[in-house]
Amino acid sequence: MKKTRNGRRIFSREFRIEAVKRVQKGEKQSAVARDLKIAVTLIARWRRQVREGGESALCEIGHRRSKNSATETGHSDARVAELERLVGRQQAAIDFLEQALRQVEELRRTKKDDGATASSK
Repeated sequence: MKKTRNGRRIFSREFRIEAVKRVQKGEKQSAVARDLKIAVTLIARWRRQVREGGESALCEIGHRRSKNSATETGHSDARVAELERLVGRQQAAIDFLEQALRQVEELRRTKKDDGATASSK
């Protein structure tokens, strides 16, 4: 573990991720903090960062992330999910129309040339 000039401890990204994972698995925040000899507020902050921006929100030491990166990540994830749903609906519509077209073509092939209209049943 590194320390800054003023004596503050610097925790590695892996350390922070492991602490958050322990809490996510069901351990109490206070117990994890006590075991790791850190403040409960640190774990709470790390958990919030992971919740808002995923594990990538816990940036490496010396790499600051922009204040908007967590919210941008959340918005981009929501946008990707929205677009995936749209693509799914469009694919379902295409499949339906292809099936309808096949049925119409099948009816045309089986239609007799006596001038009668083919049944749709």
